[in-house]
Amino acid sequence: MSDLVFYYHSKLPCAAFRILETRIKEHGEHEITSTFDEFRVDQYALADSTTSRIVAIDFDNTITADPEFYMSLIDAYREGDWEPVICTLRGDMDDNLQEIRGKLHDEGIRIYTTDGRKKRAFMLHQGISVGLWIDDYFPGIIQLGSPLLLRNGIEY
Repeated sequence: MSDLVFYYHSKLPCAAFRILETRIKEHGEHEITSTFDEFRVDQYALADSTTSRIVAIDFDNTITADPEFYMSLIDAYREGDWEPVICTLRGDMDDNLQEIRGKLHDEGIRIYTTDGRKKRAFMLHQGISVGLWIDDYFPGIIQLGSPLLLRNGIEY
């Protein structure tokens, strides 16, 4: 498995990030950077709500980049009374859901398929506030120049 570089540079306190940081250190093959470089960074950890206990994790090119690492991360969040969920740009077709569940070996995790819509707006429309986003493609979460990205050190 190749090393992944995680970007995190939030101006907000984020307890969910500490769990991610601990797993990355324990894993020993991945690293964290606070320098925004879209050509070097593989995964983005974006702090959002300071009160939400939900961690939204992307599937394609995120979980699939290192399934073993992400399964241990999901377990760590659950052990800490967080709720990890999958939020993907995929459509809500049965074969998509079956593929995701099959790779995760987990029937209990909630899966949100946005069918290409921006993830943050989609989740808020569902009445769900996310504490931390973990994704390989930050423009899929929210439009460029948004306060969420600016708070997380991504300025375009």
